[in-house]
Amino acid sequence: MRKLMGFVMTGALLIGVSAIAAAPPELKLGPLVASEVQLTTSEEMDYTPSFSPDGKQMVFTSYATGNEEIWVMDLDGTNARSLTNDPKGDWSPAWSPAGKTIVFTSSRAGVNQLWLMDVDGSNPRPLTQADPLPTTWSRDPSWNRQGTMIIFTSNRTGKDENWIMDLAAKKQWLQAIGSGGPCGSENRPPMPPGPAQSLAKPVDCLFDMAEHWHPSFSPDGKRVLFSSNLSGEWGLWLSDLQGKNLVRLVADKRFDNNPAASWSPDGKRIVFRTAESNLWIMNSDGSALSPLTVDGMVDGWRSSFSPDGTKIAYTSLRSGNSDIWVMTLK
Repeated sequence: MRKLMGFVMTGALLIGVSAIAAAPPELKLGPLVASEVQLTTSEEMDYTPSFSPDGKQMVFTSYATGNEEIWVMDLDGTNARSLTNDPKGDWSPAWSPAGKTIVFTSSRAGVNQLWLMDVDGSNPRPLTQADPLPTTWSRDPSWNRQGTMIIFTSNRTGKDENWIMDLAAKKQWLQAIGSGGPCGSENRPPMPPGPAQSLAKPVDCLFDMAEHWHPSFSPDGKRVLFSSNLSGEWGLWLSDLQGKNLVRLVADKRFDNNPAASWSPDGKRIVFRTAESNLWIMNSDGSALSPLTVDGMVDGWRSSFSPDGTKIAYTSLRSGNSDIWVMTLK
């Protein structure tokens, strides 16, 4: 059950979110952060926030009803309501750039797959299916700015890799990582014996074992940002749409541990989670790293920039539970 500052009673369930709770005075802000507010105050989990294209609403995942469902609320934390109501879990929503549909992950067909629904929760329809095996899953979708393609993670090949779906052409293809750049096929090292840590060079890539998660298109649609253990440790990588011209953005163990990341709307900055459970921000070339949080309480879900690039929504455990917070940048 939710515990709220401003709430409404619906049946036997207390539902809603805080009418924006100011950050406690003892909360230390990062040097680039002007302020922070807490949007949800819940006894259940709230996570995976995604701004609407007009910046007035936010779609997110919540266990408020005791089941994993997709919710939406106004940006001031009011008018929260559930968009899905299925016995199986619905999570990881992403608003389409046109603002008319929401793509999300659901296990309502038995295994996690991508689904699409209208913004009022109506007309849910599947985008992917369990193929080639009944255990094949797809998840973690993200749109390109034109709203014509969705990139996501799937285990169709037997390991977790990035796939791209062209909605207009009704086709999908594997983003085959590993051709060009520091880890390209021409520089692919022989597989060494022993664990990944035995690699001598930090840019050597473990193509046969590597997995890739949390992909997202750059705002110009020409590059893909994703998490990968290509080097033997988790880190942030860039590639083109074909999976070529690989660039590792950070090479520091503090920033490993699957750093789910997001682009700023202008494509100039990237926000990501560190192994120390903080949010950091950097230029899109990996320079000018700066902490946004310092309390080590950021949960392991992807954050979201507001359309104007002035705010970042993310999930934090600092209140004792998984709740959604929004910071305003200086």
